[in-house]
Amino acid sequence: MSGSDERPTDGGLAQDAAIGQAFDPRQTLDVKRDYAAWLLSPMAEQIAQTMAEGYQAQGLSNARDEEFDSLQAAQNFWVAPDMVNVAVTAQKTMPDEDVLLEEPPAPHGFLLLARPFALLCGDPECGEEHPFIGLHWRPAHRTLPANDYAEEQHDDGLILQWFGLAVDEQERAFFGSPVVPVATGTFLPAGRPLASSYSVEIGAMRPMTAELCRYARAMWTLMQQPLAAVGEIEPDRPQRRRLQKSSQVPGPVVIVTLRRRSRPSDPQAEHAQVEWSHRWMVRGHWRNQWHPRLGAHRAIWINEHIKGPDDKPLDLKDKVITWRR
Repeated sequence: MSGSDERPTDGGLAQDAAIGQAFDPRQTLDVKRDYAAWLLSPMAEQIAQTMAEGYQAQGLSNARDEEFDSLQAAQNFWVAPDMVNVAVTAQKTMPDEDVLLEEPPAPHGFLLLARPFALLCGDPECGEEHPFIGLHWRPAHRTLPANDYAEEQHDDGLILQWFGLAVDEQERAFFGSPVVPVATGTFLPAGRPLASSYSVEIGAMRPMTAELCRYARAMWTLMQQPLAAVGEIEPDRPQRRRLQKSSQVPGPVVIVTLRRRSRPSDPQAEHAQVEWSHRWMVRGHWRNQWHPRLGAHRAIWINEHIKGPDDKPLDLKDKVITWRR
């Protein structure tokens, strides 16, 4: 979200009436196909030329064929509403550890949310909420030229392209889709903590852009944890024909939902040694854990859950819980 300041609203998720329709898993393929088709249009070429200087200043390439090829290779993801809720909560306390290229669930990915999360625009002349509904990421290399503060710098990382909802029929017609790209792609450098990503040593990234990157990192992390239930759905026959006609690869969509909490086989096992007088809510939190695949300690999200015997009263301590399952 380079070039704009956005702040998450307190609620995180915008109201459905304000942000438009929800999306089902198979629409992930339609949205990606529409965006790929737009990338090949003459209008997209003109816009790429106008943005070329800005990308070059960041040491990046904005070649449309690179993005198109990435879409062809991208694994498709659809995130269910309950997982969006978890991500909105988890990103607020996401540790700003060094970014790893292995963090995403796939090197190239296209992700569609069932429902958007909303950010409040930091521009005082706007003051409106802007919904974010999708994300495309791909690996990239950046070369920052030397300046008065730092030597020439080379970074491997990821380019993140966020998507929002079309604000009106004119924008929808322009992009040929209700889902439209937001501003330019953001480069997320690997091997550096996100908290310092606004410093001159690693290039220009506004604090609110870093916050949006935190949303992506939280979703990637959550999608690969035991709390996420992962399944696949194949494109239907009309979709497959449309994708093949537009030179798209009709791959499956990975569906990411919140796994239902499993119960022990022995209902008494949870309180065999201690007779609890009530049930209580454990707030969602991050915990540091060793990941053999990454060879490093990384944060895992412990989802909010209820502990204690099922037959005891629930003590919420003045906390209001909304249960949507």
